[in-house]
Order: sequence, then C-alpha cells, then structure tokens
Amino acid sequence: MNTKTKVKKDPEVPQTSPSKKSTEISGEDNKEIRIIERVIENREIAPHDAFGKLNRAQVELIKRTYAKGASDDELKLFITACHGMQLSPFSKQVHLVPRWDSKEGKEVRAIQVGIDGLRATAEKTGKYAGNDDPTYEGEEVINYSTKEKAKNDITVPNQATVTVYKIVEGGRYGFTATARWKEYYPGPKMGFQWHQRPYLMLGKCAESLALRKAFPTLLSGIYTPEEMDRSTGEEKDTKNKQTAFQKLMAMLDTMTVAQMQEYKEKMEKSDKYTEDQKAEFCIAVEDKIKTLESKK
Repeated sequence: MNTKTKVKKDPEVPQTSPSKKSTEISGEDNKEIRIIERVIENREIAPHDAFGKLNRAQVELIKRTYAKGASDDELKLFITACHGMQLSPFSKQVHLVPRWDSKEGKEVRAIQVGIDGLRATAEKTGKYAGNDDPTYEGEEVINYSTKEKAKNDITVPNQATVTVYKIVEGGRYGFTATARWKEYYPGPKMGFQWHQRPYLMLGKCAESLALRKAFPTLLSGIYTPEEMDRSTGEEKDTKNKQTAFQKLMAMLDTMTVAQMQEYKEKMEKSDKYTEDQKAEFCIAVEDKIKTLESKK
C-alpha cells in the first residue's frame, strides 16, 4: 500500500542572483512554433538535417524561449535529439538545461527528458505495457531551512519502487527499480518541489530507472530533471564557490597588507574553499605583500 506525505508544520563574498522573467510568446511566435514542431515531427527529414530546415528567426525564437543561452552547436544537437526521439520541447517533454562544467569553468547545455517524454518514447515502441504506481518503504522526518523559512520539518520516504511492464516475445514482463531518498534528495537549496511533493519526486526517479531498465536501447543515458536535481545543486554550489573565489582574488588589488593578512588567516581556517584555492590565495597574498613592501 502506498503511503501519503505528512507535512508538519570563512571568508565569503556576497552574491546576488539574477531575477527571473517569465517567457512571453506572441501569437506570431506561436505560428513559428507550430512550424518548428512540424519539422521535428517530419520523419521524412533525417534527424541530422532537422536543424538546417529552420531559418534564423526560428533558431533565435527557440533560444529566446526554450533554450536560453544555448550556442548554435548546442541547439543543433538538441533539435537533432528532439527529432530522433520525436519529442517536443514546446510540450515540455524534453529540455535543454544549463549545467556548470567545472573543468571548462563555464556553463554548458545538457538534454534532459521529462517523465512524460520517457513514457512517450517507450510507448512508441509498441512494447510498453504500463507500470504500477510507486510503492514506498520507510519514512523519516527531515528538517531544512531556507531564506524564507527558518526551520521546517517534513516526513519523507526512505525509498520508492516502481515496476514497468514490457511485451517481450508475446509475454508481459516486469522491470523493477528502486530509488532511495538519500541518493536523490538535492538538499534545501534545490529542494522546493522535493519539500512540497517528496513522494511524487522520488517516485518519478524510480519510474525513470525502471523505464531505462526496460528500454535500454532507447533510453540509455537519458535522465529526467528530478534525477539530476542533486547534481545540478552540487554544480551550482561549485560555480558559486568558484565565482566567490574569483571575486576574492580580484579584491587583493584593493586590500592593505593588514587586510590581506587577515583574509589569509580566515582562508586557512575556512572549509568553504578547496585546498588548491586556499594554496593559490595564500601564495597570491604573499606575493602581493612582497611587492608592496619592495616599493617602500
């Protein structure tokens, strides 16, 4: 039986987050979107040719609405994937989302498919035979804090299990997968939906795992946003720390010797930065102090 959610009522550089603006789509844009959808749905067009069928205005429309910040190469890969999977970004079956690449030191775009997109892809095989509702095992109360609310308690499931059915040689077979809360919960900063709908979110992760197990050829390497929330949160933390470190390094040019020594002591005791960042900062401080002293 499924259970129901019970909800109970270092040196640091300040950072700001950009305001989010709602996407406005005009009537003229909607006409262009329908044309783009027909290109994606047209099986007579090879997937790798789909992007070339779009004019510049249509490319910019997608970038402005559903693929903000994407390069032409990233958008081409996205349109090719949409055409190949026969999924529409305008129906929110598939998404192109920014992810922080720590090696590149910049944001890159990754393709994520919503749970409806995974179901639709499985259904198109003619072998998808539905799935059971998630079942949940165990509960625990977690507490979290946000900027809006000081402390909150919520009851969450320890794990969710889903069975997806597939027709194999005329027989209906089940493929079962389990998702565990501790492996997917993204933490308080990224966890708004997880706090509001903990059972639904974990159930989606379990269903995604089961769908990939049942249809590995089609769905291997394709993940839903719910599965990626945790890593997205970790990537944002990494980006924020890297940005804060860069700002701190830039501030050295405006500091006095006393201020640099003070920040160096704080940096050595801080757990906010990596050991490599600490070493880089301390070496930079020593070099700056030597330069200033040599000018006296």
